[in-house]
Amino acid sequence: MKREEAARKLGVDPASLFPAPTAPRFAQTWARMQQEPPCSACGQPSGTSGVIHDPDHGPRWFDRCRECFLATPPTLRVPPSRFLEELREVAADARMPLSTYTDESGWEGE
Repeated sequence: MKREEAARKLGVDPASLFPAPTAPRFAQTWARMQQEPPCSACGQPSGTSGVIHDPDHGPRWFDRCRECFLATPPTLRVPPSRFLEELREVAADARMPLSTYTDESGWEGE
């Protein structure tokens, strides 16, 4: 789900969020995540940060703790099977052991 949808599902008011850059660089998002700001929905320390774009308030930081993130997972840009295939290829190229779990076929790879 997109961040804007996640904010709505979690009942977050964009007016209550801090202003953010329109398109933050990875370093800006990473720096914010390192500060562990409070989750925008429940107030617990967050583990993820991103920007939502609200028509009335502009870009705003949207931070989620683990539980709120898992309740509103992001939409993958590619089908899960393709994502896992590419992840396995990258891990193999880097000679890194990799175990994946899917509810369809259980543990795969090593």
